[in-house]
Amino acid sequence: MYYCPKCDRAIAKDRVVEADRELRERFDIDKLSKRRCPVCDTEYIDLDKVPDGGRKHVGKGRQTGSP
Repeated sequence: MYYCPKCDRAIAKDRVVEADRELRERFDIDKLSKRRCPVCDTEYIDLDKVPDGGRKHVGKGRQTGSP
């Protein structure tokens, strides 16, 4: 799961390839393939690499898969 701390939005890793293709076709935006938020250009945080308890900064509705 990738998370944008500025927008408080997350995207599943398995959805990135499809969403990146759609954004390239419709809007000529390639930020997802660079692991950046297509809305605000902030670098995504890979939530799978965040240690347990480190997800407290993530908005309550975005804390999927956290203990």
